[in-house]
Amino acid sequence: MSTQEQSPTARDAALAKMLAEAVDTCARCGFCKVSCPTYPFGGGFETFSPRAKVAFLKDYFEGRDVLTPEWVDRLYRCTTCERCQTVCQTAIPLVALWESVRADIVTKGLGPMPAHKKLRALAEKHGNPYGESASRQSQWLSPEHHPMEAADILIFGGCTASYRMPSMLQTGVTILTRLGVPYAYAGGEEHCCASPLLRTGQLDVAGELIGKNLDLFARTGARTLVTPCGGCSKTLKHDYPVWAEKLGKPFDVTVRHFSEVYVDLLRQGRIKPSVAVNKTVTFHDPCHVGRSQGLFDEPREILAAIPGIKLLEMPRCRESSRCCGAGGGVKANYPQMAAAIARERLDEAVATGADTLVTMCPFCQGSFSQAIKESEASIGLSGLEELLLASLRQ
Repeated sequence: MSTQEQSPTARDAALAKMLAEAVDTCARCGFCKVSCPTYPFGGGFETFSPRAKVAFLKDYFEGRDVLTPEWVDRLYRCTTCERCQTVCQTAIPLVALWESVRADIVTKGLGPMPAHKKLRALAEKHGNPYGESASRQSQWLSPEHHPMEAADILIFGGCTASYRMPSMLQTGVTILTRLGVPYAYAGGEEHCCASPLLRTGQLDVAGELIGKNLDLFARTGARTLVTPCGGCSKTLKHDYPVWAEKLGKPFDVTVRHFSEVYVDLLRQGRIKPSVAVNKTVTFHDPCHVGRSQGLFDEPREILAAIPGIKLLEMPRCRESSRCCGAGGGVKANYPQMAAAIARERLDEAVATGADTLVTMCPFCQGSFSQAIKESEASIGLSGLEELLLASLRQ
């Protein structure tokens, strides 16, 4: 039977077998250990490092060890930033491994962590992990915005951008509006993309939310989904095709992060930045935009096109970029650790001498906004969209 012909159960079993075999290849080199953003918060104990977790999982898969509460906690102390996977000398699919094990933990009733259970309860009741009503989902729309009932482009706002950090979403849609690019928006009908539930192993409720979104996408007839969120775009690109097949639903759309749309508009000459934005900036590559989707050049191409912008790179940038600490359910259940990781990354940004930290993910923007406020750091914060809009003549 070919891979394409495998049933979902057979495919899941094949994935589990592949991951179990992958841990055998660990070279114990330790590159993952020195790259992991959460390992330094384990009190110096090796058991908090990715390679120690792999060694444990080898014993666990072979029945020589058991999932204790301590190991469950360690396995959830991971932002799924993919840095360990990038540096792995034996190419172990570590993020798939962490997420697969978390799903196993949930299946056995040993997890997820308390805060993740609250996210689940809110998502089940309200369709989003913030517990917001559907009527508030489109609150970010301004009088300038006029989404169509149907268009090739469907804006997928995402929960964090719609309810908590709307500036990137608002600005992106404003740019499309002013350029006369038609777009639709299904505010009030959109459900969480399910990223926080997939990352924390809560696959049953994740599948329910994904199924509802797949039905929505099919109903609108859109050909392209556009979102400002790194987590949403990663999930829509990488997880939805798998789940669409698993659920037997169509998913015949192209997914694009807003950075890809802006670059297309620049190359087509439809965006012509001409107003100087005199700022010295440093760019933080969001993990789920950069490492997950390979979008490293796009934001830098946009910055280079804006007159007056001077870019100062942090030592850890592009594939080596440091996580903001928010992903993988870490910010929900380990807020102090997430805040410390964000402050560490903020310190790197300040050390460049830039006057503005720029990023392209609402989750990162929220983390840095909090870190700047708490540390009173002398650096501004901006979405890349905001700088781009400021450079366009009205």
